[in-house]
Amino acid sequence: MRPLAGILIAAVAVLAAIPPASAADLVVVSSRGVDLKAGQAVDGSQPLVLKDGQQVELIAPTGQVIKLHGPWDKPPLADSAAANPDVGAALKALLAQDLTRSRSVGVVRGSGAQVVPPQPWLLDITHVGIRCLPENGDVVFWRPDGGGPAALSIEPYDRSWRARAAWPAGSDRLPMPRSLPLTNRSTYIVGLNGKTTPITLVTIPAAASNDAMRAAWMIQQGCDAQAQALLQAAR
Repeated sequence: MRPLAGILIAAVAVLAAIPPASAADLVVVSSRGVDLKAGQAVDGSQPLVLKDGQQVELIAPTGQVIKLHGPWDKPPLADSAAANPDVGAALKALLAQDLTRSRSVGVVRGSGAQVVPPQPWLLDITHVGIRCLPENGDVVFWRPDGGGPAALSIEPYDRSWRARAAWPAGSDRLPMPRSLPLTNRSTYIVGLNGKTTPITLVTIPAAASNDAMRAAWMIQQGCDAQAQALLQAAR
């Protein structure tokens, strides 16, 4: 397992390169009782009105997660440390939240935990879980070993279609054609030489415009191994 201190070093490198926060690009993670959708951009300079019982969770340009509860009628960044880019605040957002629940990320394969991929957008198809990929990004499946030739299959959870491909020997990754009908927040059963693994694909919205925001989004969705890979790649 990569020590938490190593993750902190990587995160500092990412955050040091973050430009001054723009009040206009916050991203909705989740909401309740209000017409805001996950992935939607919110103008942080404009008042956001929440009635009693309504709530929304937003990612700021620093990567900090802001949770607002109604009644609220101020700009989302009002009275928030995220209004001023701060490495400490962003570290708290990136590391003290969901990433800390996954201290087993990066352990050797076979233990049941996800393995940190060599690049953040490679989708591990050998472990059950959620995989994140950029909006309109290419889908590239990844197997940690490389290994010998393999027969790949993929089908949605409802078994409405099935696609097959040959995985060449010695290759650890296999790009998927853009014609493959993969959709956001859908679960697929991926088979490799008969062994099946369910994975759920989650899109990173384009409004998450820097690596800190993307890493925070991935941590919130449960793509911890990919978030760690993103922080490592940005050093």
